[in-house]
Amino acid sequence: MSRRLTNTNAALRHGWHPVARSGEVADEPVAVRLLGEPWVLARLDDGLAAFADRCPHRLAPLSAGRVDAHELVCGYHGWRFVVSGECTAVPALGPGVPAPRRARAAPPWGVVERHGLIWIAPEEPFADLIEVPEADEAGFDSVWLEPSRSSACAGLLADNFLDTAHFPFVHAGTIGAGEDTVVAPYRVTQDDDGFVVQMEQRVANPEDPKVATGEHPLVQRRWSTYVYRPPFMLRLRLDYPDAGMINTIQFCLQPEDEGSTRIYTRLLRDDLGGDAARMAEAARFEQAVLDEDLALQERFDLDGLPLIGDPPRGDPLRGDDADPAEEVSIRADAAGVALRRVLASLVDRATRLPTSGSGQPSDGRDRPRTTARRTEFRQTTIR
Repeated sequence: MSRRLTNTNAALRHGWHPVARSGEVADEPVAVRLLGEPWVLARLDDGLAAFADRCPHRLAPLSAGRVDAHELVCGYHGWRFVVSGECTAVPALGPGVPAPRRARAAPPWGVVERHGLIWIAPEEPFADLIEVPEADEAGFDSVWLEPSRSSACAGLLADNFLDTAHFPFVHAGTIGAGEDTVVAPYRVTQDDDGFVVQMEQRVANPEDPKVATGEHPLVQRRWSTYVYRPPFMLRLRLDYPDAGMINTIQFCLQPEDEGSTRIYTRLLRDDLGGDAARMAEAARFEQAVLDEDLALQERFDLDGLPLIGDPPRGDPLRGDDADPAEEVSIRADAAGVALRRVLASLVDRATRLPTSGSGQPSDGRDRPRTTARRTEFRQTTIR
């Protein structure tokens, strides 16, 4: 039986994870969960800070404290910490008395604010943050769905986002209505530490205003491009060349605990011209699609995503003989197979590293990039 990647697998410490929307962190400390561990976020005068949510004194949650200018103040005994984690004052010792040397709040390897989210990398990440180029392109409007939470693990949710064969069955009431059940062959190509999936399809596009006037047909060409970065960062760009419109979905996952994943979804569209009402309707529709997915995913009796190793030559859908696949895959599952291989590589790479109990001490600066070695992925087109 193959390995399964759970939400608390230690290898996931070597990745960037979203832990909050930017607007959720204001003047007070905010408690979050990641990989089964508690963390605290705080906006200090000299930068965004993240620490393990335990004061080194009596392990009280720092999220129960307060922000005072450039310091996070523990609510139990008033110990004060700056963005680097250094303790600057211990009231019980009196003014001017230095704190014990081990009196440090524990920061992650990195914390950064990007794409409307706050990200934590507990240990040095193996891959860079995903890019969302549409966010900087003129003419695009964007809206966030309210964060959702699911009992399904992050790996299963990422796999579901990449899967198109389920549309006619799970999404018969939304995007899958009238969808062909046959999935044509498509290409999966290595891209940095992740991969890109490209599909050419013909689908109904009722949102094209020229369909109603008869100037454009209902069924049109669509170019779908999925971009994946490990462990759980995804982007889907939908180009409708006949209508001249682009829809992009940013989809990122926060593995909080076993049985809890927080989901962040953002829509970016260039065809609405700033119309807030139409954007809100698009968000409601996307939420309905997500709700259909979650209703099924939460019924899975799996504690993690089954992983598979590199394939034998000539059979890209099989795992290797030492790590046989737990699932049966077909050509329509090429993207999901690629996901399982990349995450298996991440786990294997982390296993080879020296054991470390915490992230490297941070100097308080954003470190969104890493020079880590590329994860290898065999490029295949599964037919």
